[in-house]
Amino acid sequence: MELGRVLDTLPGMVFSAYSDGRIDFVNKSLAEITGSPEDWPKRTDWPVAAPPGEAIDILRSWRAKLSSRESFGMTIPIRRKDGNNCLLGLRCNPMRKNGRIAKWYGSVIDVTTSEIAPPRTDSYFQRVVDSIPVPVAVTTPAGDVEDLNQPALDYFGMTLEELQNWKATDVVHPDDLRRTIDDQLRAHKTGTFYNVESRHLRWDGAYRWHNVLGLPLKDVDGTILRWFHLLVDIEDRKHAEKALVERERESRFIVDGIAGMIAIFSPDGALIGGNQQILDYFQLPLNVLNNWATNGITHPDDLQVCIDSFMRSIITGDPYDYETRFLGSDGVYRWFQLRGLPLRNAEGTIVRWYGLLTDIDDRKRAEERQRRSEASLADAQRLSKTGSFSMNFATNEILLSAETYRIFDFEASMPITLDAIMSRLDPAGVATVQDMIDRSRETSGDFVYEVRLLVRDGSAKSVRVLARSGRNEEGQHELTGAIQDITDRRLAEEALNEARSQLSYVTRVTSLGVLTASIAHEVNQPLAGIVANASTCLRVLVADQPNIELAKDTARRMVRDANRAAQVIVRLRALFSRKPASVEALDMNEVASEVLSLALSDLQRRRVSIFTEFDRSLPPVSGARAQLQQVIMNLIRNSIEALESVEQRPRRLTLRTTSLGEEIVLSVRDNGMGFGPNGPHNIFDAFYTTKSEGMGIGLSVSRTIVENHTGRIWASPEEDGGVTVSFALPVCQAKNIG
Repeated sequence: MELGRVLDTLPGMVFSAYSDGRIDFVNKSLAEITGSPEDWPKRTDWPVAAPPGEAIDILRSWRAKLSSRESFGMTIPIRRKDGNNCLLGLRCNPMRKNGRIAKWYGSVIDVTTSEIAPPRTDSYFQRVVDSIPVPVAVTTPAGDVEDLNQPALDYFGMTLEELQNWKATDVVHPDDLRRTIDDQLRAHKTGTFYNVESRHLRWDGAYRWHNVLGLPLKDVDGTILRWFHLLVDIEDRKHAEKALVERERESRFIVDGIAGMIAIFSPDGALIGGNQQILDYFQLPLNVLNNWATNGITHPDDLQVCIDSFMRSIITGDPYDYETRFLGSDGVYRWFQLRGLPLRNAEGTIVRWYGLLTDIDDRKRAEERQRRSEASLADAQRLSKTGSFSMNFATNEILLSAETYRIFDFEASMPITLDAIMSRLDPAGVATVQDMIDRSRETSGDFVYEVRLLVRDGSAKSVRVLARSGRNEEGQHELTGAIQDITDRRLAEEALNEARSQLSYVTRVTSLGVLTASIAHEVNQPLAGIVANASTCLRVLVADQPNIELAKDTARRMVRDANRAAQVIVRLRALFSRKPASVEALDMNEVASEVLSLALSDLQRRRVSIFTEFDRSLPPVSGARAQLQQVIMNLIRNSIEALESVEQRPRRLTLRTTSLGEEIVLSVRDNGMGFGPNGPHNIFDAFYTTKSEGMGIGLSVSRTIVENHTGRIWASPEEDGGVTVSFALPVCQAKNIG
């Protein structure tokens, strides 16, 4: 300590003590009499150097003087190191900090002979003062400069006479002069030790900071004999302090500017500081924040993790990093990431902990939303049996979703390569996928196709692939898409088609009873013609003069009627046969006429007038005759049944064909009772019917047949209350619609 070295050079005796009276320093001159504090037991005071038998009285008197908390003087007997006793006069002054006594400083004179030191003119005194290596000024009790040592004269470069008028010169910096004079006058008035800092002008014109110590020299009765003023140069220390303050200011600026809360802890984990952000967030003083484990700012669910993680680092010295929720001044918990690092001194001892609290609440919420979104997506993919995939052409990296793994029957830990995917495809699918990959490498675009998979248990799956080739956000060319397991759909479609086929057959069979009379009538007419023509032919041939030409003519009419009967039977068998229908080019007028001939007797029996409006210039359509006749028959039968309740007006049914662009339209119109309460929206649905005895399958089957012919069917109401049901087929498409 620089001050200690200075005081050791003084021939006078000085000491310092803690606020409770324990001696912590004696200078060299006093140590020659009593011994240094290192020679004394720890936590001791003056009685340790007292003669035997007087320690208690000295201790009582010493403690009483200290309790006054003011400057005091006392005389105590002391046993010297050489074993002799002496009498010392003490003068103690308190040094206060923030109103509290921090230290006691005292001067000591040997009053064994009751002699006072010689006046300043004594050569011994002058030698003592000049031997002090720092500037020393000696003043009278009133504060007038009485003497200066040689270092003081050398520093100022002035004479004693010039410096005696220091208050009127620039020896003391103008900004410090008034304060210096006031501090000195206050000390002289109270007789107390003072310690001030001020700037003093050196001989070269530079002001330098000094620590000015004012020490009064008193006699045994407390009378001040003179003042000693020591000027200790602290310029370098002030620069260091200024630099330290600046660094601390910069550090505080940096810390306050960090986008997070900074907490500073002692080595044992006590909170001793923080930046502005942490104070603003919690709106609590540091002493309250220090109780973070009990004051409720830490979320209860996270508290034990916080305590364990933090205290583990305090014990081990390892950095900590964990996440927790803290309660802000707004009453809302937010997530924070806590990271702490220890600050160690040169010996490696932890002197401080710095913790960074980063608000990650938005990130945590985003992560939770993403987690829920991913879970929802995974659930949606599992429920819809649709997986996703991506393939980076630059790296050949392939990524599959969990559902895609399931569809391909891959193990979860299996590395996915293009070869692994190809191994699951049937031969036709390998060629399809390879072609798609080759094309997507060369160009961007969308791809849709279906392939079959052969999984490990030997079963087959049908999958639909929708893919898109293009550049991703990093500019890399990749293929992304979705894979949907449509095995169940395909099986259901096959079952539905089979059911529709069965329904179609049932519909035709159920129509047989209704059509029996019409069929019998149609067959009966050619048969009756055959019988009549055969009788005529026989009479002509057995006549006396056989008429050969008439016989030939009647025979030709028999052949015609027989063919006509045969065609009726052929059409009947085709209509009710379960064999796959054959597709051919058809004249819709001819197809409709054949159906009318079958339904004619039923129309007559129900008193329905039939009108036809056929366009004779129609191009052919491509279709299955029997199936299309079934559709027309269903429409005619529905119209006949709709006309049953019509009594007050004629029952009319109109069958019309016309050309509409590239389509041929056939319409069946009646003037019956119209649609039910739901209108035309549901009449084509399976099992929907407006008739109490109806099955609701006729129009549904008809729609299926028309759509299988790539056509369309619809219904519309008429102003007279009737209904027109129409279907349109494309002109002659060479496609097998079985």
